[in-house]
Amino acid sequence: MVQLPRLVKCEQHGTQGIGLVCRHILSAEVPDGFFWSDDSDQARPDAWCNDCEEKLLKDEFSEGWYEQAGFQAICALCWDAAKVRAEAAGTAE
Repeated sequence: MVQLPRLVKCEQHGTQGIGLVCRHILSAEVPDGFFWSDDSDQARPDAWCNDCEEKLLKDEFSEGWYEQAGFQAICALCWDAAKVRAEAAGTAE
């Protein structure tokens, strides 16, 4: 398993703790869904979109699902902002 850094240097927020999000959330102006795990050893839990959730429910968690989702580390405040955008659009779960 890859060991992730606990902190990231964000251009907007400076040095922050991290959260992981799927590549779809990262690339979307307004995330299409925002699901997150209950378990995390980072500043924020892993989060993923509707498409990744559908695949997760169909295939269950696996390394393949995780790799296909393309999780990337972002700062905790950027994670919070993505969640707020999804909630405002009515797509957060």
